[in-house]
Amino acid sequence: MGRQCFMVFMVLLVAVALTGSVSAADTNCEVGVDVKYEYADDNSRINPDINYITDSNGTKINFTKTFDPAANITKLIFNYQNITNTTKFKIKVTAPGYRDLLHEFTISTNPLNPLDTKYYAKLQLRMNATDAYKLGREITKKADQILNFSSGNVLVITTAGIVKYRNDTSEDVIEGILNQAGGRVTYGKGNLLVIRKSPVDPLDTFFIIQRGATLLGVYFKNASTSPVVIKTVNGKAVYTIDLTKNMTEANWNLLVSKYGNHAFPVASLANAWVQGAPSDLLRAAAFHGHMCLGTISGYAMSLTLLKYYPPVMDFTNPGSPGEITSYVTVGVPGDSDDDSLLMFLDTTPGKGGSYSGFNTTATGADTNLVGFIRWNPNTLKGDLIVMKFDKEALRRQFQQQTGKNTELEFNAWLIAKLKQDPTSLITIVRELKDLNVTHYYYLLGTENPVNATDKVNNITYQIPAQIAHGLDMAYIDSLGLSNATRENNTLSWGNLTYNQIKQIGIDAANLAKQLFLTEKGINLEKDDRDLVVLTSAGYSRVNGQDMSAAWDGVFDVLGSRLSRATLLPVHRPLWKPLWFTFALRGYDGMTMDAVYIYYDPTTGQLVASNASDGKFVNDIGPRTLNSTQLSNKISKVFAKDGWFNIQSIANAWRNDPPYDQVLTFLFHDHACPGVSPGYLITEYIFNNYPLKEDENYIYLGNTIYCKDDAIVYRLGVSPGQGTYFNLRVPGTENDPENEYAYGGNIEGILVIWDNKNKVGRLLSLTSNGHNSIPVTVRPMMLKGRSR
Repeated sequence: MGRQCFMVFMVLLVAVALTGSVSAADTNCEVGVDVKYEYADDNSRINPDINYITDSNGTKINFTKTFDPAANITKLIFNYQNITNTTKFKIKVTAPGYRDLLHEFTISTNPLNPLDTKYYAKLQLRMNATDAYKLGREITKKADQILNFSSGNVLVITTAGIVKYRNDTSEDVIEGILNQAGGRVTYGKGNLLVIRKSPVDPLDTFFIIQRGATLLGVYFKNASTSPVVIKTVNGKAVYTIDLTKNMTEANWNLLVSKYGNHAFPVASLANAWVQGAPSDLLRAAAFHGHMCLGTISGYAMSLTLLKYYPPVMDFTNPGSPGEITSYVTVGVPGDSDDDSLLMFLDTTPGKGGSYSGFNTTATGADTNLVGFIRWNPNTLKGDLIVMKFDKEALRRQFQQQTGKNTELEFNAWLIAKLKQDPTSLITIVRELKDLNVTHYYYLLGTENPVNATDKVNNITYQIPAQIAHGLDMAYIDSLGLSNATRENNTLSWGNLTYNQIKQIGIDAANLAKQLFLTEKGINLEKDDRDLVVLTSAGYSRVNGQDMSAAWDGVFDVLGSRLSRATLLPVHRPLWKPLWFTFALRGYDGMTMDAVYIYYDPTTGQLVASNASDGKFVNDIGPRTLNSTQLSNKISKVFAKDGWFNIQSIANAWRNDPPYDQVLTFLFHDHACPGVSPGYLITEYIFNNYPLKEDENYIYLGNTIYCKDDAIVYRLGVSPGQGTYFNLRVPGTENDPENEYAYGGNIEGILVIWDNKNKVGRLLSLTSNGHNSIPVTVRPMMLKGRSR
């Protein structure tokens, strides 16, 4: 929509009588919109967004909008030809957590001033909350009544978001929780954790309060507005239960009886939060499903890798430093460390072979063993570092030092060691150099033949299509590779406070506002649904410190946050720079004017990047992307990091995709045609093979590409859970004599596993090209034990 004016406050004259005057020329029109919400406290909290105005022919009208916060009225100004007092218009109003409102109206002249040629209207509208928003508000209100949020520190753990509520995604439940909590719970404070589940899982929410040494929880099960009754004392229901790490055995048994499979996930996350675990580690644990030795050790492995074998950097090109090398993770699914590594290194399975993992224990590997390849695509050489976390040794050390043996106490001990020295949790078992291109593809496999060129020596190697061998320790040890040499970088945790990091977000948002106003005459307004903020905050670290508190700063200025799909944290490796992109969708639906701002950790200052013509606000929409000249010019603005990630997700967002599809783009770190088949495959599975009680999905990837990230995120499977396995295999066209060469024909294999009876249904999934809806073939039955 148009925004070609500065903020101006005027007295809005409202017509109280109708006239029959007609103007053949453009007539200036002013419409005041006063929106009231079902929840009265939202009247001062939410700025309504005027999605569009149309005339009786359905033609959209360009208008400018200003908001008067004192009168809480939005004023719309537009021109229209041949207007009369019977001309009808329609207005669409949207607001986060509320149902879209479509309202028809007419406008009229000012009866108090016959010389005034303008037409006026004042609309008084009431918006109704969505069912999901009501649920979030109501359960939070009841939890507050039980726990008294003001008396301690509050944590919320929920499955809301992707999980469907009344046939739609449930992000409005999160919106309701955040608004009802009134700032006590925010994304940036790290006290809102979303456990990753599939759309068909139950919608469960837990409220936890810490008061000194006490830790109490309240549970709202399966979208109920009534909390679970823990016990009855003297005829009165008790809704709270002890979650402390030193709870009694009787309390633990009671917790399991009431929380079921959520008992350990909730208790482990709550205690890690109390222990002061970093917010990004808490989110990684929520992605995995709980906090444990594996998730903590995966975090420690990431930091150990950066300490001894950091990315090799290029300091010669624009936007320097940039990376020469990239990491590949080669895991053995079944232990939680793999999931942490996906999050912290951004080595997700669908990202160009960044993760490969299946059972290679017969070669001497183990589920607590992980290989990292630091690969140089220019020289076709790499380092291979193999790490492990020694479960038994760590547990013995914990018991000797503390005399305790519970898993929650063990987690607390591990987190304390992590903060002191991450490397103390890890054993490096192999440090090898000069891995070559033949070794590389033997371990990772390739569905198609590859021509790989050593750019330094100008030699091209022809690599045949071949099955992946994964972490084959016997093969690795047979290569006779030389030992690699460690660096010894210092690991730091940073010392910025929550408010200082939040201020970075505030300053970035205000700088963006200033640049839009100066260059475009556009005042970025709070809660604008046409504004999206993409950021590396929440993944990238500054001086070893998580920067997710910046989300709250952006929200305070612009009202952008993830539950509204207007603040999008883009998955990046933790060593990438901190940046923000503020992108505004134009009235034409095509323009995406954007400002790119990055944080300089050396100076502590934010820097806005400009194009070669000096402009800070640049269109990253289709007109730029479809022009090689413009694209080359604008991409240099984003030279620090993220050009492809930003423009691809921003342009996908421009077309209003479903909320859960946006989340798959963010997890994959960009939007592309390859992600969509994963979304279609999971929809097909949910519709045709829904889970029954005691069942879960297991997925074996065969033809590996971007779609696997969508499958991991939406299906609720992962390597760390031992429910996603990645075995890249060649296609039949590349190896017709090989009965195992079915890559390209089979997207993957789905197992619907019955945990109670230890039996599973197996279905191979095929498609006629990456963008077609899959069909199932060759159903089978499996027996045995899960992972």
